[in-house]
Amino acid sequence: MKRRYSLQLAEMRFYAYNSDEISDLCFIPRFAFGKRHDFLVRPDFAGIATRLMFHNNISDDGCPRGVRRQVTVTLVDMTMRCEVAERQVRVSMDKSQVMKSVYVDFPMEEVRFDPGHTYKIVARDKAANEFLGEETIHLYSMETFGHPAFWYAASEGGVRTEWDERLYKSVSYMDNEDYRVQFCITPVFIDVRPLILPELELHIHYPDGEKVTAWFAEPKALMLGGAHYTVDAPFYTNEDRHGVYYAELLCMGESVAGFAFTTDGSCVEGTFDGDALEPMAGYTLEGAEKRLAAFLSEEKEDDDERDDFDKLLDEFIASEICASKGIHIKEPQAETAPPDSEDAEEEDAEEPCEDEEEDDEEEASEEKEDASLLLSLDHLTGLRSVKEKLSVYERVVRFNKMRADKNLPVSAMPLHAMFLGSPGTGKTTVAKMMGVMLRRAGMLSRGHVVVRERATLLGQNYSSESENTLAAIEKARGGILLIDEAYQLYQPNDQRDPGKFVIETLLTALADERNRDWMLILAGYPKEMERMFDMNPGLKSRIPESNIYIFDDFTEAELVDIAEKYITRKQYTLSEDARVALAERLKADYCQRERNFGNARHVINLIETEVLPAMAVRVTTEGADDEFSLTEIKATDIPKPVLKPVAARPRIGF
Repeated sequence: MKRRYSLQLAEMRFYAYNSDEISDLCFIPRFAFGKRHDFLVRPDFAGIATRLMFHNNISDDGCPRGVRRQVTVTLVDMTMRCEVAERQVRVSMDKSQVMKSVYVDFPMEEVRFDPGHTYKIVARDKAANEFLGEETIHLYSMETFGHPAFWYAASEGGVRTEWDERLYKSVSYMDNEDYRVQFCITPVFIDVRPLILPELELHIHYPDGEKVTAWFAEPKALMLGGAHYTVDAPFYTNEDRHGVYYAELLCMGESVAGFAFTTDGSCVEGTFDGDALEPMAGYTLEGAEKRLAAFLSEEKEDDDERDDFDKLLDEFIASEICASKGIHIKEPQAETAPPDSEDAEEEDAEEPCEDEEEDDEEEASEEKEDASLLLSLDHLTGLRSVKEKLSVYERVVRFNKMRADKNLPVSAMPLHAMFLGSPGTGKTTVAKMMGVMLRRAGMLSRGHVVVRERATLLGQNYSSESENTLAAIEKARGGILLIDEAYQLYQPNDQRDPGKFVIETLLTALADERNRDWMLILAGYPKEMERMFDMNPGLKSRIPESNIYIFDDFTEAELVDIAEKYITRKQYTLSEDARVALAERLKADYCQRERNFGNARHVINLIETEVLPAMAVRVTTEGADDEFSLTEIKATDIPKPVLKPVAARPRIGF
């Protein structure tokens, strides 16, 4: 007759420790064991510790039994299909104990762990031939995959209910309601992608500032074989816990993305993207509230949606232009919501100074914008053909303005344009210049730029393309709607592709002569854009040849010029050796450039992510803190060129 044992394995948790975290096995219970199953093998990785929690089952008489069992814990390398190590632990519980934890250590000194392998930890009672439980863990190498904060890129985030697949930026508070936070992500492993994608961790910070719920989940593919994934986690509301939440996405404990949202507002459909998904350096409720207020304010003010590079590039160009002209830019005060905003509060009639303050703020903003962008083509590096064409366009606009001021008839000018060029060639910057120019000439009422791409126009749900496109046009009213990588909307081999509905909606809006207070700019790679242009007669009739601008790649000399100006702008200097090393690096990058070469984006990324970090390591290691050491970039700070292997030429003949 088989004996009945009351011992049960309730859970198994793990912790990957480093060499500086343990000097004796007595420290193991102090580790922060968690539900994580995927771990990063760093250079100082020292082993895996396991906590097994056993439950003492209740006997027939309603009381726990005393337990004395010998448990075998086996580490199995599932990749190599072999047992790696085995440990024996004694589990002893008297009748008064219901739960007990025991600890098992697998140190690198005794066990060989291979990054990239999958391991299984199995617990058995061998004497009784009884299986107690098992868990699987995966190990990943930073040398192979890089820093885990960059293994995934988050494109969207939002909140959804259990009964609705749509995403929201805010939801209305309901007691004891079930909601889920959701991130849309894409794996971005540079060199090689792991066979098993690392799990992701979601933290949900509640408004009370105390509750943090951690969920571990493997990314779920949106479609079979697709490159886009989602990960979500539930959270719950009650009368004591509603307000501003913060959802954070982590990989291997490193923050990937995050967004703040509220349950106090009305249900606002939409998603957070771009800067709104940048993770907070350290969570505080005040920080989450300020972040949410800032992004909601930006939406109300129709602020154009630029990425970090565009901001850096605009600041850089503005400073160079203003310095060359001796212009002092007055910083605008914090802007208020526009008077016609639906969310704007009614103003008190006894405070007439409000309008004057708004006028001053608008003038200050226009002063900064005009000084930094208007008629500044000569101060831009490269872009020869764009400068020539835009210079003529600017003179025609100015000429028409002069005629209009004299009450002379003015011929209608075609506004809409096409920008052909690779990433990082200044397309967004030139669009902003055109916006300022056309606003000054009275052809556009505001001159702002709204940037969109395929993903933001298609939206979350099928058949919402027209609605999202019309919303983008409305947001760009009085200014410019710039659709980046617009060729992705045209998929001739897929008749069901929803991008065609975006094009149809754009063509309908372009044909509406009543709405002339907006400009459309389609941007992207030349060949793909020309193919889309040729296959859509409606676009061809609305965008004449004179409004097609070619943005050539920067030459190697122009890349060096951009780098030197940017370094000066950030108050650094280059030693002579560093200047030579930087020129050699950029020359090599230019000669090996591929289709997606970032141009100016590549230069600034090189400086920000490689040169300056290398300089910081050197200076702090040397212990110098004088101004010269903190500003001069040396040749050792410039990364050496990485030469790509050249494919062997095929042999011809025998």
